[in-house]
Amino acid sequence: MELLQTFDEYLNLRYKPLETEFMKKVGRNLSKEVSTIRKFCLEEWQKALAYACEIQQKENKICAYMSISFLNTSLIDDKPTFQIDFYNEEWVYGEAWARYRMSADFLFKYWKDFKFDALDDRFFIRSKISKVEIKPLFWGTLDKLTFLFTCYAKYFARRLVYYSEFDELIKAENFYVTCGTYLDWQNRICAMLPEIDLLNPDANEETNFRPVKKKIYRHKKFSDLDLRGCQFVDCRFDNFTFENLKLTDAIFLNCRFTSTKFVNVKMAGCDLFECYFKNCTFENCTSSPADVAEDNDEYFAPMRMYHCFLLQINIDESCNFDEWIKIDCYEKE
Repeated sequence: MELLQTFDEYLNLRYKPLETEFMKKVGRNLSKEVSTIRKFCLEEWQKALAYACEIQQKENKICAYMSISFLNTSLIDDKPTFQIDFYNEEWVYGEAWARYRMSADFLFKYWKDFKFDALDDRFFIRSKISKVEIKPLFWGTLDKLTFLFTCYAKYFARRLVYYSEFDELIKAENFYVTCGTYLDWQNRICAMLPEIDLLNPDANEETNFRPVKKKIYRHKKFSDLDLRGCQFVDCRFDNFTFENLKLTDAIFLNCRFTSTKFVNVKMAGCDLFECYFKNCTFENCTSSPADVAEDNDEYFAPMRMYHCFLLQINIDESCNFDEWIKIDCYEKE
């Protein structure tokens, strides 16, 4: 075996392949242990919410952001940790008024082995490549690791709304749960926002994570919108068109679709519960995570239907629904 002689050789031929394999292992483990990890995270987040509610009872505080951040510095003591901060409308530009910490051990099952392999000097010439040069690469890998967790956590976070502690928390009109790294990047994984008119949104108005309840849409169209994470409850869509949309991670509960068209719609991570479809068509739509991911490391759950009725559905061959999961659904041509 010829030893690597330059840092660029090491980066491309050693570190990146190791990192790719490491991320795949973590992803497989997150999928395999999803029930255990979800239970642990939700229990810890519930405790954090309860603590924040206690603070609110003593002090006049309002919560606009619940921020779940991985602390990179926690690895110095070999105790990987998530910190949960509660902020007012100023967010990180102000001071957190409540703080809770939880273990992140479940995310680091393969970390020590990865570091050992990355620093294994049997693969490079020590006089030309220093471990001091290699170690800063770990920070970039930690970013990717945290990002991968946020992709899974957005599916856990949906369940927070069912906890009494979440209901008791005094929230701002616009409330967000985010996940990322401390005082750095954050991804939105849950939100409680007011309803808006999705047919005629104001200019530059955010349309994702919006609730839509008991609306009846006839001979209308949603077009060229980002509807990620929106929650549609008890809605009816008659002779309606969904066109050029992001419906990733959207939720439809007890909705009816009759003579509805879906054209160029991205639906990975979309969950549909007890919905009714009749005489609907799908053209150039996809539920494939690979087709919708804006980042190559982004994870989406498959599109899932639970207890849905599908009558006279026409799916064009241009669609990619290979990862469409149907559970206890009734279908008839």
